Amino acid sequence: MNYIKKSVYTGIVLSQLIFSPLCLSAQLTPKQIDALVEKATNELNVPGIALAVVKSGEVVHAKGYGVQSIENNTPVNTGTLFQVASISKSFVTAALALLVDENKLSWDDKVIDYLPHFQMYDPWVTREFTIRDLLTHRSGLPLGAGDLLQWPDAQAHATPDEIISALKYLKPTSSFRSEYSYVNLMYIVAEEVIRAITKMPWDEYVEKALLTPLQMTNCVASPTRIKIPSKRAIPHMEVDGELKTTFFKDDTQINCDIAGMAKWAQLFLSKGKLPDGQNLLSEKQHAELWKPVTLKKVSYIDQKYAQTHFQAYGLGWNLMDFHGHLHVSHGGAVQGMTSHIAFLPEKDVAVIALTNQWSRAAQGLTATILEHYIEAQPTNYIDVYIEGNKRYEAYKKQQKKTAKPLQLSTTKPPMALVQYAGTYKDDWYGTVDVTVTGSELNIKFSRGNALTGELDHLEGNRFVAKWHDRTLNADAFVNFDVDFDGKVSGFKMKAVSSSTDFSYNFHDLNLKKVSK
Repeated sequence: MNYIKKSVYTGIVLSQLIFSPLCLSAQLTPKQIDALVEKATNELNVPGIALAVVKSGEVVHAKGYGVQSIENNTPVNTGTLFQVASISKSFVTAALALLVDENKLSWDDKVIDYLPHFQMYDPWVTREFTIRDLLTHRSGLPLGAGDLLQWPDAQAHATPDEIISALKYLKPTSSFRSEYSYVNLMYIVAEEVIRAITKMPWDEYVEKALLTPLQMTNCVASPTRIKIPSKRAIPHMEVDGELKTTFFKDDTQINCDIAGMAKWAQLFLSKGKLPDGQNLLSEKQHAELWKPVTLKKVSYIDQKYAQTHFQAYGLGWNLMDFHGHLHVSHGGAVQGMTSHIAFLPEKDVAVIALTNQWSRAAQGLTATILEHYIEAQPTNYIDVYIEGNKRYEAYKKQQKKTAKPLQLSTTKPPMALVQYAGTYKDDWYGTVDVTVTGSELNIKFSRGNALTGELDHLEGNRFVAKWHDRTLNADAFVNFDVDFDGKVSGFKMKAVSSSTDFSYNFHDLNLKKVSK
């Protein structure tokens, strides 16, 4: 699903390397990689990591570290399966590239030529929207638009037709093709384009056309086809600093081991060739996937440490300059797991890191290892993120001291609880139920099981939704609207914390009461 989502790293100082100084750039030894990963697991509180380095077509390092779960302590190995989340986008675009190679599709074809029911908020945008637009995050919609249709749990996952039907209600916040804004739903539409052309679901097509030729034996594009569930890494989240296991968000995304992901990296380092030298993707389409399309803002960390001047999004890939070299990457973040794959094509090297915790460890590992191939004094990004976490925690403590505390009301709401109860509907999302149980007001989103909790009164008609599953880290304010007759007519929501994952796009909901 969407990419690394932490922020507020200010004033970070350059970290000390944990390695002895290297004269000239050189790849890390296995022991140095082990030390780096160990530091990431210990200091960033990550239970399990799988990591691979591919150089000049060969897997020079592939290893599992830590455990699949803190509850069973099963070791992670090269066959442990991880959800790779939004790295799955690179599989979608590669599948489309196959269809372009077969002259069944053009990147600039109109979406409505394949999906006539596709409709955006603006009719002109609907007519002009291309396959390339689906893949490059320039739709004009806000960050994470509509993500609650498939977030946070698997049960929340709307059907592709439901998602396409919802798009016309999602209001843009910028002009079409004018700026970058990460929107996951457009890749669901792209998957439907694959289905329309191939007459099979995208996950089945990807397994047949990509995973099988690459002999990614243990990898699947749907969790329903995982052969040995006990080989799966279990997702983890921190709750008040304590690590806890959490649920799988099991929908159609790639589940893969590090051995399989190394083969995925080999495909791109070879510009689309299979191990036997035959083309799976043409070099032309490989180049198209890695061509910048939508410019992005350069991140603070990349600008400071990687000397980055530009960042852009291609077709399912992030692109930037990294110490004067092309850097191609993508990350993935889903409930309790993060992953990252990164290339320095000019050095013919790639690094993949898969983790079973919501942290920046995966990105820090790939950046640190890659930098050793090009810099005499490389940055240890794990130390950067450790320092960033410390500063972020200090920032939060300071905010708590100065901010008005979130205090529950000692008085009753202005209306009887039963007056707030009812079914509320949003045009793009669907329904949310508010019910009364004894002296408690409860809330439940119709899509999925995770967004179920209680509404605690703050003041007036203002409440806070506290979800029963505390691994969500996504409590939200609920403000009820009252009409001129003094009756509750609807409510709006907003996440309590600014660090809440953007896929909890409560703020885009406009819920109207439809029944008592």
